[in-house]
Amino acid sequence: MFNKPCGEIDHTEVPQLEGEGLARQAQLILTMGRALLTLGSPAHRLETAMTGIAERLGLTAQFFSTPSALFVALGKHHRQQTFMMRITQSGVDFSRLADITAVIEDVADSQGDLQAAVEQVEHILVRPPQYGQWLMLASYVLVGMPVAFLLGGGWVEAGVGGAAALMVAILAWLGKRYDGISRLFVPVSAAAASFVTFSWCAWHGNTALLPATMAALVTLLPGLDLTIATRELSTGHLVSGSSRLASVLLVFATLGFGLALGGALAQPLFGTPPVVDAIASPLWLLGLAAITSAVGFTLLFNAHLRDAPWILLVVAVSWVSGTVGNMLLGVPLGAFAGGVMVGLTGNLYARIMNRPGSILHTPGLLLLVPGSVGFRSLHNLLNADIITGIQTAFLAVLTAVALTVGMIVASTLIKPRNEL
Repeated sequence: MFNKPCGEIDHTEVPQLEGEGLARQAQLILTMGRALLTLGSPAHRLETAMTGIAERLGLTAQFFSTPSALFVALGKHHRQQTFMMRITQSGVDFSRLADITAVIEDVADSQGDLQAAVEQVEHILVRPPQYGQWLMLASYVLVGMPVAFLLGGGWVEAGVGGAAALMVAILAWLGKRYDGISRLFVPVSAAAASFVTFSWCAWHGNTALLPATMAALVTLLPGLDLTIATRELSTGHLVSGSSRLASVLLVFATLGFGLALGGALAQPLFGTPPVVDAIASPLWLLGLAAITSAVGFTLLFNAHLRDAPWILLVVAVSWVSGTVGNMLLGVPLGAFAGGVMVGLTGNLYARIMNRPGSILHTPGLLLLVPGSVGFRSLHNLLNADIITGIQTAFLAVLTAVALTVGMIVASTLIKPRNEL
């Protein structure tokens, strides 16, 4: 994506930061960087992209990003100017990411006007979502219910988990309007979902708790952030990776508190749910679950409709490779195999369709990330099974590392045209 202009850049002759032309170039770089970080781009991808833009403009530039801030240094030595921007990430938005990537492509290929590019990016960031609020609420259910089937649950578990997922969706909608709810969104959502699933499983007596609860909370689990954090740490972005990892641990802790609170409120009313083993779902039901989850991911991540078939493909690749890998190799190596296959699928998509590979990487990884393992770890710790809880937590971290290595191997085998 970011090809150097004809001839090597002679950094000894880089223009200094003065004049209206350079001011527009600096504005472009700052606008692009803010846009990418707002959409949650990892540090290694963002800095690679911005370095390519700076080289296209003939500037000496250095970049340093964290999940909440971006530092940009333009110029050389004593003539250098440094800019700092605080960023609030807006969450994953595939349509905005794809459209901003197209603008960056034009600039990097010397085909775009700089001022027009700035205006396009700013317009993309403020435009409303493609799908209405009702579809966004439905996306939580469409993503959650298939997870119950994939974890061995049946129609009852999927129905209970879907109802609890709808409660989480409503809380997410309210959180966008009221700051008080947004600050407590994760623990309150976990408590509400846990109360519903715990109560039903205790009252019904023949419903598996784990698939139902995971269906409700899959959109809250920070498994993807855990994988990104390990990827950032492995590529030398220690500050960004460490801060993201700390955020992941905080989310897991607040999820654990919410789960414990919901269960504590439900137990005096309905008792303790019995242990019910999950059962394998028929193949046709798993196929239906894959299609449903692809539709849910398309809505949840605000992707263009043209990407829906590709998202369905990566969901199928992720589930098949992860399942077969776990059966043949065990959980960590199975996650590695799944990470390789998802990475290759996303990189091929990026080369063929000229769009960001993360559009496929994100939903593919969500089905592979150690969210359910982390949930089991929390469950064991909350039930005072400390040794098993620590062992399961270590397995979750090892699985995230295996996924990261698999993605790196995939990028080595098939390098995507872009790094977003």
